[in-house]
Amino acid sequence: MNLRQLRSEKGWSQVQVAELSGLSLRTVQRIEKGHKPTIESLKSIAAVFEREWSELLDPSYSNDVNEAKLSAQELHELEHIREVKTFLRDCAIFLASLPFILLFGWLYSGIASAGALAIIWGSWLAWEAFDVFDAKDFFGPGWEKRQLEKRLGRKVD
Repeated sequence: MNLRQLRSEKGWSQVQVAELSGLSLRTVQRIEKGHKPTIESLKSIAAVFEREWSELLDPSYSNDVNEAKLSAQELHELEHIREVKTFLRDCAIFLASLPFILLFGWLYSGIASAGALAIIWGSWLAWEAFDVFDAKDFFGPGWEKRQLEKRLGRKVD
């Protein structure tokens, strides 16, 4: 959304937009400087300019990736990013759950069974880490070459 452009088309000042929309002058100024507006602010501004609030959304604020426009290599990289995201989420769940698993295991069935569960779950996460971060070939030349290409941003012969 380019509020400054909309405002100049109408010949309005920031103060006028603030008064008409019910927003503070500071909010209007922030939006014009590129700060992400709230949905409520967007709806207020859209009403003033007689537009749908969704029309005012800046495409750069969208979290969705248009996969139809991506090349095969970009799709491959996006898939890897999603795998890393899933792995990190699983790690966070594991770390958040671990104290409860150990506590309940200690209280109800003995720390050994809780520890075994934690070790099994942790081992599964370690295997996922090897897969996601391509550590199976950690010390091999293939890994070194991929890391060099990643850092240089180009293919290496």
